[in-house]
Amino acid sequence: MQAQSKEVVAVFDFDKTLTDRHTFWRYLVSLVGPIKFWLVAITLVPTAIRLWRKKIALMDAREVMIRRCMTGVSSKNYFEKGQVFAQGAIDPWIRPEALAKLRWHQENNHKCILISNAAESYIEPWSRKMGFCAYSGSRFELSGDKLTGQLIGDHCQGPEKVVRLQQILGPLERYEIYAYGDSSGDKELLEVADHPHYRCF
Repeated sequence: MQAQSKEVVAVFDFDKTLTDRHTFWRYLVSLVGPIKFWLVAITLVPTAIRLWRKKIALMDAREVMIRRCMTGVSSKNYFEKGQVFAQGAIDPWIRPEALAKLRWHQENNHKCILISNAAESYIEPWSRKMGFCAYSGSRFELSGDKLTGQLIGDHCQGPEKVVRLQQILGPLERYEIYAYGDSSGDKELLEVADHPHYRCF
């Protein structure tokens, strides 16, 4: 008896894999406005120096930026700006070769999943628009109707990407997995894939 073939899954990172640039800080500009964002950026110069001198981890520096930009932002503004950003800003930044590969997987009825450290406020509507079956990204804590400036759980990078994929799919050995990434934050995801693609399609 012939063994039953596994369902094929294609997992895509977002920033600098599907897109040609980082999107999260650009979303923060749209969320809080350029004046507040760049004033916060000035206060982050000491943090940037510590990062350059390897005195602080990249994700710890990211948390400082998140706290200073996002604390007190209304949930209404957070989600509405995410929708606007997803509909208007992102499409011109998508790599043509990445889009072609996504469409190839979809045309072959592969389950396509987006897993990114970008905010779910904009990758959720964008992934739905583009026909992804599932998504997972950075999630932010609310207190009442305001953001606290704190993450819910871990940054969606490194080993956490595998955790998120398992939460979506269950046991990964049941699937034939293609994975696409561009950075060290995708290392563990690429390692669990049958077909890992690093900075290429």
